[in-house]
This record gives sequence, C-alpha cells and structure tokens, in this order.
Amino acid sequence: KSVLGLSRQTQTYVEDVDINAALDDALRILHNQFKESEVIVEKDYEENLPRVNGNFANLGQVFMNIIKNAHQALPGGKGTISLKTRYSKETSSVTIECHDTGKGIPVEVMKDIFKPFFTTKEVGSGTGLGLYISHEIIKKHEGLISVNSKPGRGTTFTIDIPAKARTS
Repeated sequence: KSVLGLSRQTQTYVEDVDINAALDDALRILHNQFKESEVIVEKDYEENLPRVNGNFANLGQVFMNIIKNAHQALPGGKGTISLKTRYSKETSSVTIECHDTGKGIPVEVMKDIFKPFFTTKEVGSGTGLGLYISHEIIKKHEGLISVNSKPGRGTTFTIDIPAKARTS
C-alpha cells in the first residue's frame, strides 16, 4: 500500500519540518516496542536547527523505519541507538545520523538494502520495503540517505536534507 501511494504521489503536502520534533515523534511512537528491551537511546540534537521543506508524516516514517531497524539489529534488544542532528553551512543541509551498536550489515548485503522487497529478516517478519520506501521519501525531499556499517560493530544511517533558507 505504501509503495503504491509513493508511486502515485505527484503533489505531496509540504510544510516547514522541525527535524528534531519529527525524530522525537518517531521515538514516541516506537516507545512501546522499546520499553521491554534494554536499549539506551542517546539524543544529540543541534539546537535551533533550520527547518526543512517537507512532509512531517513521510519524514517521520523514514525515522521510524531506521530507528526500528537499529533496534532490531541490537542483539537481544540490548545496546545503544544514537540519534544526532546537525546543520552544515557548507552544504546548507540538515544531517540526521542514526547509529546502533548492533551486529552490523554484512558487506555482501550492503549493495541491496535499498532495493524493493530485499530483506534479511526471517520469512513473515519483514517485507523488504522499509528502507526502499525511506530511500524514495528522502529522494522526494531532494536529500540523500547512506549507510556505513562494520559487521559486529554497528551501523550508521546518514540522511542529508536541504535546509530552508534562514531568515534572520
């Protein structure tokens, strides 16, 4: 349903999005899934981050997908998920990083993670659409999403989205 909706979107509702608020909203929604596990969520948000032109709900879906994947990568639900936001004057973009201390992504899998229907999860527990949809949403926001992973040491997803021009 999400893929169909994404492919049919021509005009999406656009607003000024506070990335820090969108991340916190995703964390609130995922709270019940985390409360039974021993996960530590570290937040390192830059204050007074410029807004981005975008869709709050779509960006929230991206953040939920990435944070949920980070949680699922933690062995036995134990570990740390670090969320960091920054503004880059050089690129005039907002950067969001989600790092986990999980099992990492094997090198041979890395090239396929943004492809539709690709999953490493057991049959019945993943559609292989979360990262694909996230990639497409970020592309619609004229941004970039990338991944860096070291097997056994964790994974970092980095998202860069153009910031709205500051008016001061």
